[in-house]
Amino acid sequence: MQPPADGTLRVLHLSDTHLTGDGALHQGAVDTTGALESVLARVDGVPGFGLVVVSGDVSEDGTPESYAAVLERVGGWAERHGAALVAVPGNHDLREGFRQVLANGHVLGEGGRPLAHTMEYHPPTVPVWGQSLVSGRRVVTVDTSVPGAGYGEISDASLDRLRGALAEEHAPYGTIVVLHHPPLPAPTALHEALRLRNTESLADVIRGTDVRVVLAGHYHHHFAGSLAGVPVLVAPGVANDTEVTGAYDEEAASISSGALVVDVARDGSVWSTPVRVLRPDADRLAFTFDADTVDRIIEASTRP
Repeated sequence: MQPPADGTLRVLHLSDTHLTGDGALHQGAVDTTGALESVLARVDGVPGFGLVVVSGDVSEDGTPESYAAVLERVGGWAERHGAALVAVPGNHDLREGFRQVLANGHVLGEGGRPLAHTMEYHPPTVPVWGQSLVSGRRVVTVDTSVPGAGYGEISDASLDRLRGALAEEHAPYGTIVVLHHPPLPAPTALHEALRLRNTESLADVIRGTDVRVVLAGHYHHHFAGSLAGVPVLVAPGVANDTEVTGAYDEEAASISSGALVVDVARDGSVWSTPVRVLRPDADRLAFTFDADTVDRIIEASTRP
């Protein structure tokens, strides 16, 4: 791949790693640790990364051991490439375990240098919040997870913090917002039920600001759209790839992994290159749920 243009921040956008503390297979079918290692190996020769993002569902079980495994692999990769590292919780993450290992999600700063954090206790009811400056870009992570639920929502407190951050003196080259649940329509009934619920509230906050791109995950498939005139990029899943051409009320995924290479230019232009990891078993289904099973999952995941 070509090196990034002068002044461009190149981002490795990972999502939905779903690592487990005990190495158990995701959906009984996928070795997510192996999948993550394959993705990192695939992009190892791509030049010029300055930032690595993990946009949620970092862990499958929320254990400190799972976050430690991600930190070892992704953090080690980012440090070796001299890149910053930020992560944000998703609906499978548990805030307590996340904070114990990854603090506020801003783990490495420019050049892959560890960031210092005060070990302040926050109860699981308090969303994770983080902000740092990377190559002249303000990187803000917004926790859209709702404890005990699969859908996403940005709390009023988090919206206020984002609004306040964007009202500060502009970063030299704009802001990158990272969250888990995309503010975009979903490809299947299950993901539609588990989408971000207050998309318009987010749109009201970012409209007319210096936000250059919103990076998200959750859908386990690459999507591109916009919100309030801002590009929204959804990364492929590391754990598996959602079948988007099947029946809307069913859910299936194949054993396949991917990532995005996102370039954010100095003038605010954004473009992305999907990277797929070809695996011998890529066409084998990771899982398939019929419509009745999807209804039961929706009921369990959206109950107040």
